Amino acid sequence: MNDLHEIRRGALLAICQFDAGRDDEPDTVRDGLLAGGVPERLLEPATELANDAWTGRTESDAVIATLAADWPIHRQPCVDRGLLRLAAWEMRSGRVPTAVAIDEAIELAREFSTEDSPAFVNGVLDAYRQHLEASTPDPAAAEHAD
Repeated sequence: MNDLHEIRRGALLAICQFDAGRDDEPDTVRDGLLAGGVPERLLEPATELANDAWTGRTESDAVIATLAADWPIHRQPCVDRGLLRLAAWEMRSGRVPTAVAIDEAIELAREFSTEDSPAFVNGVLDAYRQHLEASTPDPAAAEHAD
């Protein structure tokens, strides 16, 4: 696996620990990442990514709640919720192309969650991609408006 995938994998593990109330226990989170097979050299970037996504979870949760109304955040499995928060933050921040964020989330859902999770994660994140595209002004349209 490549380093970026491993960083996301570690970030997901950290987010799940944060969700369990360990967001103020950095040593416990670090130990959990090591136990989960995250290479020591990737602990810092994985934790940083997790912290960024965790900090942005309120905004992510608000959008996800509208896109997955039948599955409120509190009813989603921890892994799915963490994947959606991580990918939504990556998509919103422009850190990676939306297709990469979606593909990585689907892959991690296959690895860590239920049989139905990859389709659920894909559906929600594809709707989020459409939401982002609809709310982003088209630079070409703005150019012609002058």
